[in-house]
This record gives sequence, structure tokens and C-alpha cells, in this order.
Amino acid sequence: MTKIDISSWGMFVIGDIMNKLDLKIKKEDFDKRLDTSLEKNEEFSLPLINAKDGNNGIMYYGRKDDFESEEMCLDIVQNGAVATGNVYAQIQRTGVLWDAYLVKPNDKISKYALLFLSLIVQKSIKKKFNYDNKAIWDKVKLEVIPLPQDKDGKPDWGYMDMYMRSIEKKAKKTVESLIAIIE
Repeated sequence: MTKIDISSWGMFVIGDIMNKLDLKIKKEDFDKRLDTSLEKNEEFSLPLINAKDGNNGIMYYGRKDDFESEEMCLDIVQNGAVATGNVYAQIQRTGVLWDAYLVKPNDKISKYALLFLSLIVQKSIKKKFNYDNKAIWDKVKLEVIPLPQDKDGKPDWGYMDMYMRSIEKKAKKTVESLIAIIE
């Protein structure tokens, strides 16, 4: 794969292009042992983010009625020995348990642009934060990230969408070629 030319990209303050969502647990007598599950099932179907390294930041599942939730957001892990600074695109409706939070772009963007954005944000913050220096929103929102920009100097969400679609298309061809070899 060729290297991306970022010479014409703009620099954007994270807090200028995204806002933190203040999602709550709605159940007044919430008890993690009784009100969450490690396995997704019919009762516990809402993904919940936490200080998780891997599995897209999802550690538990909750009841949809017990949690406020949102979709098309970035999950930022603020705490955790290994996971601090991880950023995951949460395309599906997701709730927050603790040690992580959701931020939503100010503009309506595609899932592909959200995936692109998650990679850029994680690359920018992962090494700056750790267990002793939490990736809390008050710090993360001040970070500056490089992004493709349009002619008006705004993030070029269309380019990000197109780029990630091309990556997906190439990956799909590679997988199809591998499957053809083993069949």
C-alpha cells in the first residue's frame, strides 16, 4: 500500500469537531453483577464500553432500558493499565459502563469516516496517556489531530469515507483470493 500524502491536511482540535456524550445508567439500583452479562443474549443485548483492550472496547452487555445509549460515536478508554488511550468506532448503539466515554462528531458522517477518525485519534493520543495520566475528556479535547480538509478548511469526511471504502474493497479481494486458494 502506498503512503498517504498528508501535506495538504489540516490540523484540528479534537474538541472543536467532537463532543463528549454524558450517557448515564438509568437503573437507580444498578448492580453490575445482576445487571450486566459478559455474553450477549436476548436480555443483555446492549454493548457496554469499559476499560477494555480489544473486542472493540466492549466488555459487558446490559439491558437496553437500563442505559442511555448512542450510535456512530467514538469510544475513548480513559483508564486501564493497557487500554488507556484506545479509541474504537462504535457504529452500533452502545452504552457506557465506566472507565471509558463516547464522543460524537459534530457533523453527520459515515461509518467509514468514523473508522478513519478512530484510527487518527488513537494514533494521536495512545502514547500521550497511560494508567497514571488518564485520557480524560478535559485533556483529550485539547489534542490536535491531522485530518484531510476540504476547500473550506473543514474535515473532508467524503475523502475519509472513500479512502476506507477502498481499504475494505482491497481487503475483501484479498480474502476472496485466499478462500479461492484453499477451496
